[in-house]
Amino acid sequence: DGSRDNTGKIAKKMGVRVLRHKTNKGKAIALRTGFKYAKNNIIVTIDADCTYPPEEIPNLVKNLEGCDLVVGSRFKKGIPKGIPMMRGIANILGALFASLVLFRRITDVTSGMRAFRKGVVKACRIRAKGLDFEAEFTSRAIAMGFRYREVPISFEERKGRSKLKFLRDIVKFSIAILRGRFGN
Repeated sequence: DGSRDNTGKIAKKMGVRVLRHKTNKGKAIALRTGFKYAKNNIIVTIDADCTYPPEEIPNLVKNLEGCDLVVGSRFKKGIPKGIPMMRGIANILGALFASLVLFRRITDVTSGMRAFRKGVVKACRIRAKGLDFEAEFTSRAIAMGFRYREVPISFEERKGRSKLKFLRDIVKFSIAILRGRFGN
């Protein structure tokens, strides 16, 4: 997605198929590009900020049995160590709001670590263009009746600065949850 570091070159050397945008179009657009070219029925997403351990991917995929969308929850077992206080509060408030709107317990509406069936994301038709993708996807999938599950995952302290802005993103994620729940 317009990355100017060597991530693409490193991934290619490791045998990973690399799709590139010449300019940064936002997280949701980058994800949609990946979904479009995905060849398998099961898709796994993981953020590139080194906060999610890739070793947890097999457990997410295993939990897809009898399910359509599995979210790796950083908060399933409480607030993880190493998460900044304001970010933790924002995540908890977002999960509480999603739980109220969706009439089911949600512990991590914005997790970037998830496994799902390709048809789910295709059917959901997410409009988000940025970091609100996961909130809208979770909400829309549940509202459409797809089978949803959360599994606890570990969390590592973020390396580098976050792009999240506390108030702006709480509003943005809340709108995405409502858009997902009630449609466009």
